[in-house]
Amino acid sequence: MTDAPTLTSDNIREIGETLYGEAWRGDMARDLGVPRQSIAYYLRSGGVNRTQAAAIIGLAARTAARESQAEQVRQADTATRQSTLSPAVSRLPAGASGDRGGVRPGEAGSGGPSISRFGSLLRCERPGL
Repeated sequence: MTDAPTLTSDNIREIGETLYGEAWRGDMARDLGVPRQSIAYYLRSGGVNRTQAAAIIGLAARTAARESQAEQVRQADTATRQSTLSPAVSRLPAGASGDRGGVRPGEAGSGGPSISRFGSLLRCERPGL
């Protein structure tokens, strides 16, 4: 009698799609160091247990840790930029920062988009993280 798989086919598929997107099998196989056919076998056989499950779970954990670390670096970079820019902006004479009658872009009454709506576009990405 065989043990029930620790990771079912659905679990593997969900992890793969979450980590790599729609075309995930080749990338997952590469990162696990197995042939692409192994991933297809895992899915056909109903899932995996023991060593294969540990490898897939480890891959997901390493990816989550890497993304968390990258987010912490981005937050620290943003805080550094803000702490550098805030004093400089506060020293600008009135009207020098492009004020339109005391209303800044994105504030109520400005008619412009809120800067917070574009936060993800303004985030600095570091290559390799």
